[in-house]
Amino acid sequence: MATNSTTSKLSAAYRWDMTARVFLSLFGGAIWASTLGAFCAALFAWIGWMPLVQGVHIMTLFSFLAWCGVAMWVFYEASLKVITTRLVGSAGVFYLLFLLFKA
Repeated sequence: MATNSTTSKLSAAYRWDMTARVFLSLFGGAIWASTLGAFCAALFAWIGWMPLVQGVHIMTLFSFLAWCGVAMWVFYEASLKVITTRLVGSAGVFYLLFLLFKA
């Protein structure tokens, strides 16, 4: 059996990079979209645009778009450190703002 396929020529660093990007797009995108949705739902209720239940429903629907955007961005950006720090930092800010507006 011939072993001259493309996958056998890829380096281990490239494979680990792609694996990290897949997991970051799945789980990091989900966490980021969830914190964004929770913050926006609490903000909508705090401003008085809609009750919290409707805000959660609306942001659950729109969080899919944010998640898809993060998934595309993870594979576009060159550095994993940049992606991780921006995702973690902005998710932390969204969470702190959620706690502020929830009360």
